[in-house]
Amino acid sequence: MRCPLRVAAPSACIVALLALAVPRASAQTTDRIVTRSGTITGRVVATDTGEVQVEDRNGETKQIPVDQIREVQFGGEPQELKSARSMLLRGRPADAVEELAKIQPGDLDGAEQILLDEVEFVRAAAAARAALATGSDPREPGKQVQEFLARHPQSHHTFEMQEILGDLLSRAGLPDKALAEYAKLAKGPPAFKVRAASARATMLLDQGKHAEALGEFEAALGVDAADDAGLAQKRGAELGRARCLAGLGRGEEAVGVVRAVIGQSDPEDGSVLADAYNALGHAYRGVAGREQDALVAFLTVDLVYNAAPESHAEALYNLVDLWEKAANPERSREARSMLETAYPKSPWARKLAAPKS
Repeated sequence: MRCPLRVAAPSACIVALLALAVPRASAQTTDRIVTRSGTITGRVVATDTGEVQVEDRNGETKQIPVDQIREVQFGGEPQELKSARSMLLRGRPADAVEELAKIQPGDLDGAEQILLDEVEFVRAAAAARAALATGSDPREPGKQVQEFLARHPQSHHTFEMQEILGDLLSRAGLPDKALAEYAKLAKGPPAFKVRAASARATMLLDQGKHAEALGEFEAALGVDAADDAGLAQKRGAELGRARCLAGLGRGEEAVGVVRAVIGQSDPEDGSVLADAYNALGHAYRGVAGREQDALVAFLTVDLVYNAAPESHAEALYNLVDLWEKAANPERSREARSMLETAYPKSPWARKLAAPKS
C-alpha cells in the first residue's frame, strides 16, 4: 500500500487561521532525490517501503527504488534538518543529534506531514546510531526507532530503521529479536538482502565467532544483487569476510580481499575506505612480520579517512599499540590522547582503559 504524502500536519489547521499573519515556515518548493547515479528534482508525491514517487515539472511521475536513493531533500526544510541528515550520512550521528536540537518549536509550524516525518526519522536514527557508536544504553533510542516504525510502516526509511533496530537489539544482548528484525530487512530489494546477511554476520563477528560469521558473509556475497546498490553492499560484506579471515589466521588471504575492495572503491567514498583500511590493518596484524604495514593502514585512516568517528577511534586504538611496538612511545601517547579526548565514550576508548588480562 502506497502512502500519499501531501497531508497537512494536525497543527496546520490552527496555523491556517493565522496564515495572513504568520507565513508557513516549511512550504514545499522543489524536492531533490539524490541517487547513486545523479539527482532528480521535482515534488515527492508518495512513498512506500520500496520506492519514492516524484513528479517532475512536466507532471510526469517517476518511481525511484529505495535501494538507489542516497538522500531525499525536501524543499523548504530547515537548514538544521539538512545539516543533521548530512552529518548522519557521514557517520557523525552525535553531531546530528546536536544539530537537530537547534530547531525551535515554532520553526515547523505549518510544515507538511512529510517534513515532520523526516525530522522524526533523522532524530530517531541519529540517536540510535550515536548509541551504537558510543556503546551507550540502547533502550531509549530503540524505543524511538520502534515508535517510528509503528507510526510509519510505509516509510521509505522502513528497511533502514529495521536494520538499526536489529543492531540495537543485538547490542542489548537480544540476538533472537535482532535476527527477527534482520529477517524483515531481508524481504527488501536485493541490496537489503545483502545487508541483512551482513548484519547477521557482524553480530556473530562481534561475538568472536569468526567461522560462523564467515559463513554469513559468504551468504551475503552469494545474494543475486548485481546492480550498483547491491555491489556496493557486497563490498562491505567483503570487508567483513576479510576480518573473519584475519581472525582465523588467514591474514595473507584477508589482505588480498581488502586490496581488491580498495581498488574497486570510489576514491571519494571516505566511509568505505576508512572501513577498508581498518580491515587492511587487521589483516596485516595477522601476518607475521607485517606490523609496519598494519601501522601504515591504520595511519591512513587517522590522517586521511578520519571523518567517521567510529572508524577513526578504531584506528587510533590500534595505533596506540603499533606505535609502541615500533619503539615510538611518543606517537603512541599522542594516539592514546587523541582517542581519549576526541572519543571518550567510544567502545575503543573503554577497551583501551580496561585492565589487561
